[in-house]
Amino acid sequence: MAKKKQKIPEKKASMTWVYVGLAVLVIVGLAVYYSSSTSNTNTNTSSSNDLKGKVPTAGIFGTMNKPTTYEAGKVKLIEFIRFNCGHCNTFNSQLPALKKKYGDKLEITYKPMLWMTIKGDPALTKTNQAYILAERMGKGEEMKDAIFKALWVENRDITSEIQLEDIGKSVGLGDEFITALKNGDAKDEADADINLSLSFQVDETPTIIINGNFKVVPSMTNEDTAQMTNNLDTIINSLLS
Repeated sequence: MAKKKQKIPEKKASMTWVYVGLAVLVIVGLAVYYSSSTSNTNTNTSSSNDLKGKVPTAGIFGTMNKPTTYEAGKVKLIEFIRFNCGHCNTFNSQLPALKKKYGDKLEITYKPMLWMTIKGDPALTKTNQAYILAERMGKGEEMKDAIFKALWVENRDITSEIQLEDIGKSVGLGDEFITALKNGDAKDEADADINLSLSFQVDETPTIIINGNFKVVPSMTNEDTAQMTNNLDTIINSLLS
């Protein structure tokens, strides 16, 4: 009598297909893993680029881990100023040359700040508010120049509310400005500017933030504001070229 066919080969064949299936799953899993890893790497690179924007190719500057405000064909500056700062006053007289040279390609935002732990600085609270109010009313540039002139040329007390009202009148601001100054309408914004200076680790003035994440300060050019202006010119030119 013929022997019954062994079923062992069928089991072997069945196990072979199981192994093949497992191998396919492993290959697919590895493909998904490496695809995901590549995707994450690209995302991180993009985020890093978003932080940096266009990097200056010339000049002396520091780099900060902040989001960029870079916009093609334009350079955006934030200047942290103190009205009782001699370097700020001198730099303010040199800045118009850069404005004239670059025109609409240069955008400057002024942030008046102070250090609460420095003697004399807390008294500038109303001074900063006066500038902010004037800027809201379309007279920021004129008020900034007038405050610097009042202190450094005319030797006036720019912490006095009465003097600030008079300075406001000299640049064309009227009762609306005076009432807003008395009411402290710009207090919150003035406090926010101080907090912003802390987030940018401002420890000397003027501090210039370029496109959100590059910093220029007087100590980089031996406290020489003329050299600082030339250095800033070099950086701006490299960003626009």
